[in-house]
Amino acid sequence: MKKLLVLALAAFAFAACSEKGEEGTQTLQKGELEHSYLTITLAADDMGTRAEDPVYDEGLPHERKVESAYVFFFYENGNPFIVTWDSLNSGRNWIKLDLDLTGKTGSVSDISDQVVIINNYKGEYPDKILAILNWTPEYNTYTLSVIQESIVALGDETNGFVMSNSVYSNENADTDKAVVDAVPLTANNIGKMKPGETTPSNAVEPVILHVERIAAMVRYTANGDTTTGIEGLYDINAEDVDGNKIYAKVEGFELFNDHEKSYLVKRIVPTWTSAELGFPWNNPAWFRSYWAASIGSAFPNNAFAWSHDDIDRSAANNYTYLGENTISGEENRTKVIVKATLGKVDGGNFEAVEIANWFGKNYIGEENLLKEVANMLNGLYFYSTDGENFTGIEPEDIMCMQRGGDKEAYEVYYILSDKANVGKAKTWYKYENGTYNPIPAEKLNDELKNVQPALVYKDGMTYYWLDIKHLGKEGKLSEFGVVRNHIYDVNISKISGFGTPIYDPNQDFVVPEKPESVASYVYAQINILSWRVVSGNYDI
Repeated sequence: MKKLLVLALAAFAFAACSEKGEEGTQTLQKGELEHSYLTITLAADDMGTRAEDPVYDEGLPHERKVESAYVFFFYENGNPFIVTWDSLNSGRNWIKLDLDLTGKTGSVSDISDQVVIINNYKGEYPDKILAILNWTPEYNTYTLSVIQESIVALGDETNGFVMSNSVYSNENADTDKAVVDAVPLTANNIGKMKPGETTPSNAVEPVILHVERIAAMVRYTANGDTTTGIEGLYDINAEDVDGNKIYAKVEGFELFNDHEKSYLVKRIVPTWTSAELGFPWNNPAWFRSYWAASIGSAFPNNAFAWSHDDIDRSAANNYTYLGENTISGEENRTKVIVKATLGKVDGGNFEAVEIANWFGKNYIGEENLLKEVANMLNGLYFYSTDGENFTGIEPEDIMCMQRGGDKEAYEVYYILSDKANVGKAKTWYKYENGTYNPIPAEKLNDELKNVQPALVYKDGMTYYWLDIKHLGKEGKLSEFGVVRNHIYDVNISKISGFGTPIYDPNQDFVVPEKPESVASYVYAQINILSWRVVSGNYDI
């Protein structure tokens, strides 16, 4: 649905005028000033390509909020067109809009028809205009290229989300394709005011500026299977070593590689083709494009700077905002991290189950894992209190330790227990060539670390992850990515396998990892809105 936003400008008195310089800048002169005016309409369109009949979402009230609005004026070459001066005769090429003139609530859909009055040198008019909402300029003048290169925070729910002109390719078959960001002005858009007039005497063709948020949104849904009657529970098609059916209960979501900034104005390459990107990315008829060149990898949030315990987005808090990310490469994609607990259903209730996967078998609990490990080592390592009578290593002599550093964080290995009277407290021997040879505890620990590691889902804790898909076909440049003004609706439809185990819930993750030895995947439907929804069902 198309919402119109028409913003007001108060009249400004000028003590000087300016003349266009050779490079499109203005040189201050006196006595040759005239008043002109424009009618400006800002359109926040929830429109996009109709090829796949996409769904659109008007958004929440705070997503349409307008706390401040500025319009910027430029010459054709992008240099600033000075439209007003302050008390020190310092020229500006922007004007702040007085939103109070509307008497409305400050929502994109509430602000209506207003007039802009400018002062300009006789015969000179701005060639382009650009609107930015909920962002405050720091300097008196900006070239268009400076605004294009600016990287800013997304805004927030309290102060409003930053919005700027929509950007697209002109798709003109008779000329070179070009980026349309600042909107061109024509003679039909600009009217002259007679001397002494304070309001326009006749109407002019309105200038329509289409604006969009620089933020994207990801929403999560995980209703689970209907067969169990337990919310968020999924049949993962897995059993423990005793044949008990194991389920995964989804408990929360987070993002990885989520950028907290975007370009102030969308960056595109006008010569991109639909064949290259994998979908119809540009729609000049609706003043929109659906792909972008995002900022570099130096600007995302700290990668996974939280632990399993910190993942707390749930049904009550199931959305988050983020910046554009269209950087190629699997390691750079924005990912949804799904927090879950493994368990079984007993008497209609879900009970967490600690799973230990070792040599392809799933054991219930760490104790049972250590029994199996000790049983394998029993004929190799022995302890003795007198050097004559030897007893094989026992489960209580060893404990699990999670790998750290550059090792796979999801694996655990084994060391001697530091509990009293076991493990390190004993005197150890290694049976080799028919002889019991003494082995120091430190050396035995080194050898234990080389035993086949296990995957231990402590208290059933696990996580799954998936890459956020965009609109491109499989294998194309835009198959994955996050683009401004889109909602990525991620619905977890199916989960298969145990996922990536968590041994220490307080340990910060480094990167999302998936054990090669455990086949797990997510299927989720992603819908995209503009506020276009990208929906998908994901198998994990």
